[in-house]
Amino acid sequence: MRVGLAALLAGSALTACSSKERAPDSARAGSAAGGAPPQAPANSVAAAAPTSASLPGALTKPIDQYTGDEFYDFVQKLKWGGGVEKDRTCKGNPGCGGTKPSQSTKVRVDAVDRQDSITTTTLPPNGVVTVRALNRGSLDEERYGFKADKKFEYYAIVLPGAGENGSWRIEELDTTPGARKHSSFGTGTFEPCNHPFRPGRVNRVNFYTCANSPSGSDSAQTSNLMMFDATDPIWVECARGCCILK
Repeated sequence: MRVGLAALLAGSALTACSSKERAPDSARAGSAAGGAPPQAPANSVAAAAPTSASLPGALTKPIDQYTGDEFYDFVQKLKWGGGVEKDRTCKGNPGCGGTKPSQSTKVRVDAVDRQDSITTTTLPPNGVVTVRALNRGSLDEERYGFKADKKFEYYAIVLPGAGENGSWRIEELDTTPGARKHSSFGTGTFEPCNHPFRPGRVNRVNFYTCANSPSGSDSAQTSNLMMFDATDPIWVECARGCCILK
């Protein structure tokens, strides 16, 4: 079922990714208490330039050179958190379509812990594993095609692209013991939203567009009513505030 959730958006798009934090996600691992690094100036990629230590998801060789077991071991060693589980538009069932769909599926997305400073202009050549997606429903997801079969896990790898944009490749991992394998499942543009960078966010991956990214401050905002849609792209924190898998 297409799910629309009304929320209030701050007047300026540039404040959209610097929202007041929500309650911690149960999957969040290793969040720092106090002692967070100083906030980088708005839109300053140089100030948030990543180091090897800040990119635990950086691949050590091209993804196609990993065996199924090697890639499985790599992603299992990463710490995941800061994500959400949401209803998503489904496919493969008559109830998924139409103006009032009666069916949907649930997808969980999580980000690699302590990896909030990815910048599209200084990505390592082999790419960085950034998001894990798990279809927890009973139907395939429509936008990215995530299958409902529980043996499959999906990993978004961010790679260098053109200009200020990066690129993404989603890898489907078959986790069947003794028969693990992975393959490319989709590609697209990793597009910065060009919002202020904010380190130490609690909610670090979700489903939004750049325009309807969550907003808010200590005072209520009353303008720019927005709707969250069950087909919105994957949204993840990055050095330019947040980026989407377009």
